[in-house]
Amino acid sequence: MSAVLNGGHGQRGRSDLAIYSLKPAFRRALAPVEHGLVRAGVSADAITVAGVLFAGLAGLGVWLGRDGNPWLLLVPAGAFIRTAANALDGLVATRTGTARPLGEVLNETADRVGDVVALLPVALVPGVNDMLVAGALAAMLVSSFLGVAIKAAGGRRVYSGIMGKPDRMLVLGVAAVVAMFVDPGSSFTAALWIVMIGSLVTILQRAIIARRELGVG
Repeated sequence: MSAVLNGGHGQRGRSDLAIYSLKPAFRRALAPVEHGLVRAGVSADAITVAGVLFAGLAGLGVWLGRDGNPWLLLVPAGAFIRTAANALDGLVATRTGTARPLGEVLNETADRVGDVVALLPVALVPGVNDMLVAGALAAMLVSSFLGVAIKAAGGRRVYSGIMGKPDRMLVLGVAAVVAMFVDPGSSFTAALWIVMIGSLVTILQRAIIARRELGVG
């Protein structure tokens, strides 16, 4: 499902599929927020850090709402604002001319930390298998690593694939809302399977792109 609501402090990848394909409309919707942040002097790095904090808010919502209570509403709220922050840091960096390699390092590191703090608390939901959580996290992180590794090897930063960061946040947010009406363990278990299988497919998609980008085969 993906392609680039993700901002980042460096070059952006080409949009291919899914939620990322909504990038132009999403950026237009965020334009007033971007202008306000620039006028207020908020740095791209601060927005990147805020994205991690909101990912943590989503994770906190999972923990507090693990029995199906309304605390679960923190999950879609945190996930959405995290996704917006991930777009805004790149927009602000570009607008203010502050994009730089160190900012890109911070952004990529923050993205991985944000994924973990948002998803790891799912292991605390009654009925969720710990190994499934570990498998989903591993597949998710490997797919993200591959997108960065392609650029490090001389290609472009790749965001393509059916399970990018915004897609993962959408699945987590939907699972939390559903968990308010059905068994939370079942809802989050289904979400983990979707994230894991989607991430494995994304790894394959990005591996194919790597061969093409790097002139192999």
